[in-house]
Amino acid sequence: MPQVVFKAFLSCSFAEEDKEIVDLFKRIVKSFDIEPEVYDYQEIGKVPGKIKENIVAADCLIAIVTKRKKIEGSEYWTCPDWIQSEVTLASALNKPVAIFFEDCVSIEGLIGMDERRQPFVRGEVIRDIDKITRFLFNLRNYLEATYRAEFLQGPVALRHYIHAEEDIQSRERAVLTCEILMESLIDELESMPHSLALEDTTPGLSTKPERFDFECQEMPAGMKVKPEIIMETDQKFLWKVVFDPPLKRGQRVKYAFEIVRPNYRPYTYEEMLERINQGTYEYKEPVCEACEWHVTYPATDLQSVTKFPRGYEIANCHPEVRIGEARLKAEKELARIREGGFFEARKEFFSWILSLRVPKPLQGHTYYTFYEPPKSA
Repeated sequence: MPQVVFKAFLSCSFAEEDKEIVDLFKRIVKSFDIEPEVYDYQEIGKVPGKIKENIVAADCLIAIVTKRKKIEGSEYWTCPDWIQSEVTLASALNKPVAIFFEDCVSIEGLIGMDERRQPFVRGEVIRDIDKITRFLFNLRNYLEATYRAEFLQGPVALRHYIHAEEDIQSRERAVLTCEILMESLIDELESMPHSLALEDTTPGLSTKPERFDFECQEMPAGMKVKPEIIMETDQKFLWKVVFDPPLKRGQRVKYAFEIVRPNYRPYTYEEMLERINQGTYEYKEPVCEACEWHVTYPATDLQSVTKFPRGYEIANCHPEVRIGEARLKAEKELARIREGGFFEARKEFFSWILSLRVPKPLQGHTYYTFYEPPKSA
């Protein structure tokens, strides 16, 4: 696909003392083939219709939040009023928002997500250039992922349901079972891929299955359906379901598989902190991932259940949803899960169960459930 130049609505100060820093950020943003657009009627008290029109036309909004007035009795400064209005409007319009804010500027209320904010110090931007460019790289990746989803060819398959259950049996072992009913949306569908990648680099962990079983329960007459392992390493298990002959449009296949594999999750809170401190854990905060499902193809129903050993006391259980390769938080989808009661943490007899049931999960989104493992004592 040819390189695409995206358009960003640039929300910034127009004061003469801020011109140099704003121009510097413009040049950095342009280096990622994102064209920052500014308008001479932005600096007013309210957001006019013309501002809304230009935010709608843009692919994203980038805010350069600089100091305005000192807040009396505080070390913090205010920022230009219209930046707050433009950021709020862009968020309401579901536009990706990236905020670069100057040190000691109060940005309370400007999108409560750290993933969309990156601080800088005036006069020392070059010192933090790696963080700034990484931040813009993630934004660029997200815009490209959205562009591909909208303009490239449609999906090749529909998954009517994905029903998965993982039984964490002990510190050493976990068993994943899954049943999928899918339908081909094209006339020559040869296979469907499945993968598991281990992002935790702690030595001794592995995704290699101890046992892998597959069963096809429904298929068109005369068709052979079988699994084929493509890669089997400690860091990645990649396999696909092969259809012979290829599926035609409208044909359905229902299959199930079971994977017995090592339990690579930290089993105690102390073990999790040790991985974080040594820099090998996949998360910076002390949370443990129960499930992770990336919705590559459109689906009607996603169900994922995680069971824990008898007497294993977990805490702080919650769901999470991320968008695209940049893994930006999908706040509206997460709100739908919470408001609909699609996530549940319950204790049955002596064992905890986490259940996530999502009707019509969104394509390109990744659904998680998290928990905090018990302390050793």
